[in-house]
Amino acid sequence: MEEEASPALADGVPDYMKNSLIDWMMQSELFLCCGDISEYDCMCLDEDIRYELINEFDRRTKQESRLYHANTDRYFRADVHMDLIGLQYTDFLLMKLGKFMRDRQHIYPSNEMINQHILDLDKVFEESGSKWKVGVRNSICGLEERVNPTMQQMADCVMNSSDRCGALLSEAWHYMFGREPNYSSAYSAAIKAVEAIALHIVEPNNNQSTLSKAAKVMRDQHWEFQIEARESDNVDGGVIQLLMSGLMNSQPDRHGNSGSATVSREKAQAAVYSAVFLIQCFKAGLVHKKMN
Repeated sequence: MEEEASPALADGVPDYMKNSLIDWMMQSELFLCCGDISEYDCMCLDEDIRYELINEFDRRTKQESRLYHANTDRYFRADVHMDLIGLQYTDFLLMKLGKFMRDRQHIYPSNEMINQHILDLDKVFEESGSKWKVGVRNSICGLEERVNPTMQQMADCVMNSSDRCGALLSEAWHYMFGREPNYSSAYSAAIKAVEAIALHIVEPNNNQSTLSKAAKVMRDQHWEFQIEARESDNVDGGVIQLLMSGLMNSQPDRHGNSGSATVSREKAQAAVYSAVFLIQCFKAGLVHKKMN
């Protein structure tokens, strides 16, 4: 494509992606519901196991898909079925495949085969210009919205780490960009992710500290960040503590009151992106107490 050609990312399942996605679904069912291996080393679908798989999907999604009455190929050829639950079922299969790899109670198919199968799906989405991609957060596979590559790279750097702030940011990212977003939970997890690294640095001996309390300590102790406003416009503790305080105090449903405002997508996204920035700054040692 020409560089200037930048079509909108496709939500749902466009016609040109349908065949590839159905093929992927059917292969997934074969992996997850494998019965006997034929004399030609071909996997055979066990209908009883598939029946249980579909029942679990219906329970988790709180709906009656009636998919167990139909062949997957024929079922999803109908636009109404593909539009209604196509991506939902794909997300479910991804989750089951990830769990299948972690359990390791099977000999065949191998984890390498399943991992390649998951990568194949990501390629289908990318080549189709889909707004969705395959994500792995806290070892759970699932669909996520495609995010600006620069921000994704920054976030992945944190989420792929083994520390607690990485796990919490991963949780926030999943709530924000997963197939079933929860903006309130995304905002809360973003705060906890920043607290996991900032509180340990600012108030290591205070187990009762919060993000806003740590920001006050930074003001009182005149902490610094590498980038500050002009002296006439600067504030004690630097601009970082303002972002920390704003992140916590701008949470609409912070106190859980019945009359609390709901968390919008935009506000949750701002919180998650702010958490990525704050964590990176603390990790890099760019926030420190002013030396006397």
